[in-house]
Amino acid sequence: MRINPYNEAQRLIGPLDAALLPDLAEDPFTAIEVLFDGLTVVLRPPTGDSSECGIDGTYQPGPPPRIEVSNDVAPARQRFTALHELGHHLIELDEELNDLSISDLNRRDEAICNEVAASILLPGDLVDRVLTAGAVTAAEVLQLHDEAASASRAACCVAAVRRLHHRGCVLVGTEDGMVAFAAHHLATPWRIAPGTEQGSSSLLARAARDGHARGVTQLRFASGGESGEVHADAQRAGDGWIVLVAVIDAYSPWEKGLSFPTADDSAPRETVECPRCDHAFTAWWPPCKVCGDHRCPQCKKCSCQVTVTERFCQGCTMLRPESQFPGGGVYCVDCI
Repeated sequence: MRINPYNEAQRLIGPLDAALLPDLAEDPFTAIEVLFDGLTVVLRPPTGDSSECGIDGTYQPGPPPRIEVSNDVAPARQRFTALHELGHHLIELDEELNDLSISDLNRRDEAICNEVAASILLPGDLVDRVLTAGAVTAAEVLQLHDEAASASRAACCVAAVRRLHHRGCVLVGTEDGMVAFAAHHLATPWRIAPGTEQGSSSLLARAARDGHARGVTQLRFASGGESGEVHADAQRAGDGWIVLVAVIDAYSPWEKGLSFPTADDSAPRETVECPRCDHAFTAWWPPCKVCGDHRCPQCKKCSCQVTVTERFCQGCTMLRPESQFPGGGVYCVDCI
């Protein structure tokens, strides 16, 4: 069963007093303990244990429940981490999510917790004003960070990937080409893990050298494998951090002139149902010039495209055609 992490995050934080959300954003260490009886939040030295929820923080359900945040990261990242771990506490208390049968429980929970943190740290009106729906640029993500009072760049990545109309990711990297944090579109078949080196020829390294880089590239996984070709846009911040936006599509949303209006645009919208996957969506982008149907944001197809049955390989975690799984196994031909 596929769920929407953003929608679940909104449901989890919905019962909280809206007037107290600014307190959570500004000082989650104090506000969490005031709002949640028995839940403590403490700083601790880094563990370096990548098997935990994240090396920046952990949640222990107890009793008593406890959130620990690493003391060697910037204050903005500490706030994001504390609120991310609060998301784990809210999931622990939520019967609806705990009753679901999810094949990748950890990935689901991490996505929801990221959305909990980003939703508290970033007001929706600010996100709508700064980020261009469908064609988010790296410069806009950096602008969002500059204008947000308490949010880390990780929170801005989570908010930005929510605005993509394509599979892909928004990540923060270092000047030497290492990924520090990555947020992924819900339908993206792969994940870029923190700590993954992208290499000296990557778009991250080019942006570190030139200030801005844009083009077709591939992203490297922790396993050493690479994604297919993606369109990417990277921008260096004044303090040296790099933000990169990558989308999986046949065209560049920044260079081909195909734009998607923002939520406050007055252009008419059409609610349609995908003839292939039955997904209902509101289309504000142009229909296909060949078949006249809007391309579905879920299955990425219109009526004129050939249907190919796909599933995930348990080896490389890539979405591949059914024909690439010999004998109906769980590994594709490249992983056998």
